[in-house]
Amino acid sequence: MKEVLENFRLEKYRFVLTPHEVLKLSSYPGSSLRRDFIPVFKQITCIEPHGECSNCTQQDDCVFYLTMENKIRNFDNEYLKRFQTPPKPFIFEPPLARKSFYTKNEDLIVDLLLIGKAVKYFPHFFAAFRRLGDQGMGRNRGKFFIHKVFRIDLLKNDVLEELVLNPQLSSGEEGSFFLADLYEHFRVKEENQISQVQVSFLTPLRMKRAGSETWHLSFRILMRNLLTRISNLGYSYCDYPDFYHFSDLIYEAGAIKTLQEDLTWEDWRDPRRNKAGSGVSKFGGYRGNIVYQGNLTDFWPWLKLAEILHLGKNCSFGLGRVAVEAKS
Repeated sequence: MKEVLENFRLEKYRFVLTPHEVLKLSSYPGSSLRRDFIPVFKQITCIEPHGECSNCTQQDDCVFYLTMENKIRNFDNEYLKRFQTPPKPFIFEPPLARKSFYTKNEDLIVDLLLIGKAVKYFPHFFAAFRRLGDQGMGRNRGKFFIHKVFRIDLLKNDVLEELVLNPQLSSGEEGSFFLADLYEHFRVKEENQISQVQVSFLTPLRMKRAGSETWHLSFRILMRNLLTRISNLGYSYCDYPDFYHFSDLIYEAGAIKTLQEDLTWEDWRDPRRNKAGSGVSKFGGYRGNIVYQGNLTDFWPWLKLAEILHLGKNCSFGLGRVAVEAKS
């Protein structure tokens, strides 16, 4: 299994943003990031900023297209037609606290995970954050500056180093981690068997059909979502030669039972106009906890990878963030 994850490269950074004035964000800060960061990133990276990405002739060279609008173009593969729009190769993690006001004395801390080919675009993300600070963010277009940037050790979930902020700031091989190494790091020794796991959804989880009266997050659905996400990201951004299916592992996940489920539906508003132009868009998702029971030892490293990669839809601005805990 490890060889499937060999080329899946990751880097994680922590931005410490200091307001020049009061920042008034949405109740979920990821919503403000979603609205304000993308246009600025396009200003920084787009080759033809006034054109439509779908008609652009520079798609293969445009950083904006490759990170924000990328499409899988293997139309000969019937299976891949289901995943023509892959997940975005980055994840912002804003603060979990539902805090919408930040004063001049309060830093806003945002983590950024870059995946595969997006790792080399870190300078573009840094430049976009710097310009966003100059232009302003949130409901009051509050301005801020980048106070510090740290590179994060994904094995220890701790700071690896503080970066020197200068125009030549770049990503580095020394900060890279690979999913295969993380998988090995999280593997459980044979004598330490795991029979119960609690999965906590720290930000709303969005999945297809979630919210319907008959929907239930079985362990098999959870694992299928995670493994499909890994395959999609790997195929789209990490030079995977094929779209891996993990059929045996998904089948084995069907033997895991749900012991306790305590999920509540939560709506949050995206301040961008919806597609119809009639107002704000609403996004709903589940928050809460689920306890699974069974032979979970072999699944444990995958669940720990879910903490890093998130689950479900709209992960790029912080949704689907989970924490897992082995229960005695």
